[in-house]
Amino acid sequence: MPSEPDDSDADQPTPNGPNALCFTCGGLRKISEPRLYVVQATEDLQTGMTMAEWRTCPQCGGKGYLPGLQPPV
Repeated sequence: MPSEPDDSDADQPTPNGPNALCFTCGGLRKISEPRLYVVQATEDLQTGMTMAEWRTCPQCGGKGYLPGLQPPV
């Protein structure tokens, strides 16, 4: 029994052909989102630190490239 082709990626462009590197993530597929955390070490001392959390690039959708040749705006 032959298997049905998966149509979930049918509308997604393939990386074949002229594609542009994503300008937002630089092809890394994720971008850093800094967050500020405040930690209370003692009653008298409060300190803050910045940590980065990674999230999927909103422009390329985590692919790292954009279909076609698109100049940066």
